[in-house]
Amino acid sequence: MHACFIIRRSKGEPLYLTPFVDPKRAGSWDPDEEIRWHASTGLTAHEKDDALFTLYTQIDRGVDRWIQDARYLPRLLISAGVFLVVYFFFSLAVRDPLPMIDELVIASGLAVGTAIWLSRRDKKSEMAMKRRLEQKQNASRSDFVIEEGISVYEDYLDTCSYLDTLDLADRLALVGDDGPLPELTLQELQDAPWIKQLHGVLLTHMQLRNKLLFSTYKQVMELHKVSGGSEALSARLVKLAMRGDLDLPLLALLVAISK
Repeated sequence: MHACFIIRRSKGEPLYLTPFVDPKRAGSWDPDEEIRWHASTGLTAHEKDDALFTLYTQIDRGVDRWIQDARYLPRLLISAGVFLVVYFFFSLAVRDPLPMIDELVIASGLAVGTAIWLSRRDKKSEMAMKRRLEQKQNASRSDFVIEEGISVYEDYLDTCSYLDTLDLADRLALVGDDGPLPELTLQELQDAPWIKQLHGVLLTHMQLRNKLLFSTYKQVMELHKVSGGSEALSARLVKLAMRGDLDLPLLALLVAISK
């Protein structure tokens, strides 16, 4: 079963998390495998539409990647063949004062153009269209279930959202007098089968879709491993947050689930 999650936020847009976010795994997607969305409460029609739109977008990206990988070798060979034919044709048929230079430029340009044309053609191929349709039909049959435990994560994000930016940055960087991050209480959810799935798709989502946040998360985790504080890191977090480049509450949640 493909487990997907919706995490609502009082400040900011909801998070729609799915295992389809990684296009490299498109080849392993089973169009007959059940897709189930988990949310803390019932979903509105708008939220369901957004969830399905997220799936469709990720399926399109994944199928494009899958067909590109599947057709990589033929595309490479054809492009190389075009390069060689054009290069030798102009080398033998056209005389110019700069041997090789013009031929290399023209042959390289036509080879690249051929590769791009083949890539676009592959994305619209019958095989890609069939795979895309199978996956989207499966997505349209998604189940939506209520998982009240997800509210723990939503409450944590809300708690961090109402903390002062300086305060939260200091807590993340282990400096200041305000103590550590708020505690993420998961004791009552330890046996829930979806916990590890949620943590996995959340980290993967940030790694692929928010590289700045994920790289900062790794820096913070390294700091927490040695239990040392860093005023420089705190200052950087404040700067990025004030510029709107970094979501500190979401960073705090990533750190909390990784402890």
